[in-house]
Amino acid sequence: MLNQFGALLKKRALTPLLFSGQYGIEREGQRIDHQGQLQQTVLPFKAGHPYLRNDFARSQAEMVTDYFSSRQQTLNQLAALNAVLLRQLKAGEMLWPLSMPPKLGDLKAIKVAAPTKSAQRYRENIGKKYGYRMQMMSAVHFNFSLPEKLLRTLFETDYHDQFADHYIAFHNAVYLKLAQNYLRYRYVLTYLLGASPLAESDFFQQQPGPSEMVRSLHMSQKYGYDNIAAQQVSLSSLTDYVTDLQRLLKTHELQGPRELYAAVRFHGQSLAQLPQTGVHYLELRTFDLNPFAPVGLTATDFSFLQLFLAYLLVLPSTPQTDLKAQLKHGAALNEAIALESPLNVSQAQTQLAQFMAGLKQFMLDYQAPQALQNAWQLMQKRVDDYRQTPSYQLCQMSQNQSLQSWGIKQARTFKKQVTTVCYQLPGYLSFPLTSQLILAAAFRRGINVQVLDSQSAILRLNQQVVLGNGQSSLNTQSATLLVQNRFATKTVLGQAGLPVPPGATYQEMTSAIQAFATLPQQPLVVKPKISAHGAGVTVLLSPNKTDFKMAAKSAFAYDSTIMVEPYLNGTIYRFLVIDEQVVAIAECTPANVVGDGRHTLATLVQLKNQKRGKQTPFSPLQLDQLTKFDLQQQGYNLQQVLPRGQQVYLRLAADFATGSDAIDVTKEMDTSYQKLALTAAKALKLKVAGINMVVANLYQPLVPEQSNMANILSVTAQPELAVHEVPFFGQAQPVTQQFLKVLFAANK
Repeated sequence: MLNQFGALLKKRALTPLLFSGQYGIEREGQRIDHQGQLQQTVLPFKAGHPYLRNDFARSQAEMVTDYFSSRQQTLNQLAALNAVLLRQLKAGEMLWPLSMPPKLGDLKAIKVAAPTKSAQRYRENIGKKYGYRMQMMSAVHFNFSLPEKLLRTLFETDYHDQFADHYIAFHNAVYLKLAQNYLRYRYVLTYLLGASPLAESDFFQQQPGPSEMVRSLHMSQKYGYDNIAAQQVSLSSLTDYVTDLQRLLKTHELQGPRELYAAVRFHGQSLAQLPQTGVHYLELRTFDLNPFAPVGLTATDFSFLQLFLAYLLVLPSTPQTDLKAQLKHGAALNEAIALESPLNVSQAQTQLAQFMAGLKQFMLDYQAPQALQNAWQLMQKRVDDYRQTPSYQLCQMSQNQSLQSWGIKQARTFKKQVTTVCYQLPGYLSFPLTSQLILAAAFRRGINVQVLDSQSAILRLNQQVVLGNGQSSLNTQSATLLVQNRFATKTVLGQAGLPVPPGATYQEMTSAIQAFATLPQQPLVVKPKISAHGAGVTVLLSPNKTDFKMAAKSAFAYDSTIMVEPYLNGTIYRFLVIDEQVVAIAECTPANVVGDGRHTLATLVQLKNQKRGKQTPFSPLQLDQLTKFDLQQQGYNLQQVLPRGQQVYLRLAADFATGSDAIDVTKEMDTSYQKLALTAAKALKLKVAGINMVVANLYQPLVPEQSNMANILSVTAQPELAVHEVPFFGQAQPVTQQFLKVLFAANK
């Protein structure tokens, strides 16, 4: 009935849709310590967490992605969830990278984990029924649904008559064909992706294990995650599937549909209504963890599965009269490959080669995306040479029939990769740091996350939209726009009686130059009325007409109005205000280096930049014309060697975006300045604000009548959170959690 599926796809120009769909990943893993012992501490996430939760045992964590229409989106979220999970585990805890568990020790010590009493009973019962060892295996589940547009179009143009205008019947028939072909040909995946060649010495207690290493214990029927019920459910039709499964439930052979340990399962609105309401997606359940991949599978693994599933759709359907025999043959072939030695050429080498040749022709005929073709090429190498398979490579890692030592080492490596630079979020490294921090905090809290625009880093957290610069509904648009204008901000603050620097504005270069002679002979700051990240700001320590003209020209490049103010003595601090509280304060030390008596200034900059943006979230130091000018004003040049311990500022204007260091002083700042920052945020009607203030002495209480003690220089409605979460020096402040707490409290 569906044997012309591929030809019709070509005819209707639908082949691009053949390689698309909706994807979701579930990845399990045991938590261990550095000795490989199971860790049964309570998982540090709330019950009902949509992304991070326990599987069967308290030691077993599970990551569950949302559904996405692209491979990269799915893997991005999986990488992020993996990082969030590992960072939240205790210092000595890691994730075991293999499907077969580490040494289990006393089974009585294993604690079953469940969010509810009924789930607890269910897991305790299956533990008794199948044994705890089987439940302690871990897998990758690959969830897949077809593009609705593909199915709808083919039904309306070609299949409506064959299915009596019953779209759901056609829809289900396509998924049924896909499942049938998957079971016939999954032996290919077992060969290519199998990665559980052995179990630790205490695993086989209830039955003897194999006498030699195999391709995949976990993907086999004899030793893997399988049960008799899986062979008692028919795939001849979806109605038969439901009827058989309901019979097993009625006779209490199964406690629930999830106890069907089949290689493929249908998911829909409900089991009983599956034939009427339709299959929502297929769950492919038995994949080994790829222990060479931090998240349990690689982009290549994923791409090959996409290609494999597309091929299954265009392969001929299995005739009903031959279906049972073909599925039995497929199961036997899968079992033979799973339990054969990975140290030799496969006994199914001919079948594997034939399948891969057919797959190659298919991907060329249907113009598969390049990433999928690249995946085929890599997998073909595994067919050509068994030594390229994961199972063979793991055998080489084993010592005395054990992977315990290697697994611990690999787990340690994977954890170090995501905990060394904790402010970055794998999967979303191209996002602004504030967005990465917000995403990580949202995943930790179990907030539903949707990336609305990855290029602009626009997020939806539950129903709250957060822009890439951290802007949210907490601040009004008018207040946000107001503080982008330095002059308007200064005017509002001044009218509120708050201290701001004196100064003047100019709309033309000629008027600015003419006014220079009337300016007081003191250090000046020249800046555009509107600019971001300190752009166009120049400090003149000993102003002259030539330098002033240069500074004015730089400022006019960013705005039609420039501001000239005195350069105030003191230290600049960033006060982070969230919901009428100062939650963090950071000293903004201008871009600088400290001499070592050996290296030139230029080399010191290069050395400091090796950490900036990698081990710290701060912008790299720049060696541009303004840097050279600011050094010259102080009597230095880039070829100069500084005495050991001498600090030199590369930029006189302090701004985190131009290389300033953040030093946390939250607990040191006198509260009078915090009150001043809160008053400023209130005057500007900002619920979230970064108040940049120059303070003469942070320990000395503010005397309002003394204007030289503090002045508010500028305000931002999208303050960078990373400078407080990961300061260059001092105590980290958990400001992102506070931001989310206020965001959701304000919008209940």
